[in-house]
Amino acid sequence: MLKKNNRFLLLIVIFLVQFFTILSLSLSYELAALQGNAYKFKIEGYDPIDPLRGRYLDYMIDTETIEDTLGDYTGRCYITLAKDQEGYAYLDKVYKEKPKEADYITANKYGLDYYETPFTKYYINEDIALRAEEVIGNNREDSYVLVKIKNGKSIVEGLYVKDKLIDKYFS
Repeated sequence: MLKKNNRFLLLIVIFLVQFFTILSLSLSYELAALQGNAYKFKIEGYDPIDPLRGRYLDYMIDTETIEDTLGDYTGRCYITLAKDQEGYAYLDKVYKEKPKEADYITANKYGLDYYETPFTKYYINEDIALRAEEVIGNNREDSYVLVKIKNGKSIVEGLYVKDKLIDKYFS
């Protein structure tokens, strides 16, 4: 009888640990969406088709602006953000430890100059995905993604072309 109670208690503890882990992750991203600072990043997009995830616009953020002092370090890193004269954000400096003085994103560094940033996809309605890719291709200078960032967490708020949300561009 005692063994059954111990197993049941262990099951409850495991359930609670999993529940609160998922809850804390969700809340951290919700806080980023609600309280994070907004940054506009210039992008280049294209439209891959993934049988499991559907259609999305995959885009790249320029990582050549990063001032790298880590050398050939490989692993998790933290990249601070800065804004240019036009108000667009760019990736500024990379650190091994979380910076305290500025907003930052968490990324992975591979080798000397490859960074995997946390936001590279924008999911979009399948009916407009191909047209959206074409619009972004024709308006590269006026295309950007709006990202909210807080404590290293980032949430993509929208993909814009000429200050108009791409989802509303065709309506």
